[in-house]
Amino acid sequence: TELVSIPAPTTSFDHTNLTTVAGCYYVTAVSRSGVESLPSNRVCNDACPLFVLPNVFTPNSDGKNDVFAPLRCPRFVEQVDLIVYNRNGSKVYEGSSRGLSWDGKSSSGSDLPSGLYYYQVTVRYAVLDRNAATQVLKGWVQILREGVSMR
Repeated sequence: TELVSIPAPTTSFDHTNLTTVAGCYYVTAVSRSGVESLPSNRVCNDACPLFVLPNVFTPNSDGKNDVFAPLRCPRFVEQVDLIVYNRNGSKVYEGSSRGLSWDGKSSSGSDLPSGLYYYQVTVRYAVLDRNAATQVLKGWVQILREGVSMR
């Protein structure tokens, strides 16, 4: 299966931007007359090892830290399930999407107040090692809204 075609005279390719295809591949060159070269070394492109989440965000529509979202990568995420609880243990938000981008609103769509919230995130990856396809993260996140300062 052809993953990408690189037109002449380009002679290099960076595979790190391939975010939709997890797997191993090799490269061949095909001449104008259709003759294919021997394959290159096998290269494997897998998901990032860490799904890192922040512990504070400020949903104030200023374009900076407005959503609770991963800090790095992640590549090859198939689905993210997020459950958020308030400090009393009541579920205030539950959602699923291909990427995590929670805006600090409850499941009913109202702004949650500034404060500390606990979360459980279940991440499903499209990865080479099917035993590592699911990752569960638990932690806390603080919502800071206007008029609230960090001390």
